[in-house]
Amino acid sequence: MSKKIEITVFGMVTLIILANIVFKIIAGKDIEFYELMAIGVFSMFLLYAITWGNKAEKNGIFQDEELGRRITELASKISYTILFFVILTAVLVDKLVHGTSNVFLLAVFILTMIIFPFVQYLVAKKYK
Repeated sequence: MSKKIEITVFGMVTLIILANIVFKIIAGKDIEFYELMAIGVFSMFLLYAITWGNKAEKNGIFQDEELGRRITELASKISYTILFFVILTAVLVDKLVHGTSNVFLLAVFILTMIIFPFVQYLVAKKYK
């Protein structure tokens, strides 16, 4: 499938799902879990199609080249840091709003503090 077709298909599906969610909000209907998951999945596919080149068409940046690996590494670090602060904010807001902390949210926060150093340790161990 060509890159333009991928972008068009994933873009249209994402817009259709988003329009459905907006319609449900306006109509006062409940938004389903699967609709939120679908918007996330199709947005992910759309962004992936926009970001990476197609080897068959020989265009763009390829994920398995040096530049692509560097982009992936830098994006991983940045997104981990953003996710860490989003979860920290969610824990603090939950504490302020409800007066107590959600145990599962705290467990996710603790995992975010541990995962990055643990993965660094495993990767460093690979090179020793």
